[in-house]
Amino acid sequence: MSGTTDALMVQILFATARGAGGMRISREASAWLTGRYRPWLTETKPGLSQPPIALWEDKGRGFLAKFKEIGERARETATGGMLRVDDLAAAAGQVELEATCPFCPVGPPPAGLEMETPLDEAVFGQIVFALARGAGEMRLSLDASAWFHERYMPWLMATKPELLASPLEVWEVMGKGFLSRFREIGKGIRSIAGIAGTEISREELQASAWAVESESFCPYCPTEPPLGVEEEDFFSLSVSGSGRLVRVELPA
Repeated sequence: MSGTTDALMVQILFATARGAGGMRISREASAWLTGRYRPWLTETKPGLSQPPIALWEDKGRGFLAKFKEIGERARETATGGMLRVDDLAAAAGQVELEATCPFCPVGPPPAGLEMETPLDEAVFGQIVFALARGAGEMRLSLDASAWFHERYMPWLMATKPELLASPLEVWEVMGKGFLSRFREIGKGIRSIAGIAGTEISREELQASAWAVESESFCPYCPTEPPLGVEEEDFFSLSVSGSGRLVRVELPA
């Protein structure tokens, strides 16, 4: 399973995206968000005895509610359907300042955080936002978050033997197409679970992901189903929700 920090960062990105209500996020803003809150997860604030990551089981819902609020406030100032660094930085500063939670970062967000985050993490944040755009008001479980990182962070940087480049290396040209597929995965989850506001399980996410991957003509898509999952598992999940599992065919 992905390290806990990776899984929690997926939940943070997903919660912020939920608050943003379907808006996209620029690569720089995605980098800023990771640069601000990945270190926060594991740092112990002066005067406290534990970092947020150690208390996530008890306080995680409350933390995620604040990230959703950051997304909501950033949406109020964003233009063109896109969250940018200034939108997120201003919203985060407001929420952190007004919150009574003792775990919030100290002081306003510093400038230039988007320059400190590796490209792969910035792009991965855009992927999580695309997933959330498709999933609507559904929440993402920690188990599903860990699996999503396990599945797609290595995919982002790996080069298939028959290809000359990784998805990350062709992102400038094909990124919009890739993001549309992750949005379709989110939409597929809704057809499986069918209830807005519920928590997405690992199994539901796997089922929707493989439905999109297996029906896509994109040569960069994974060609093997998630480990340990068989076709009958997808069928049982599809009929337990809305009665059908949406399969999509998107252009390469």
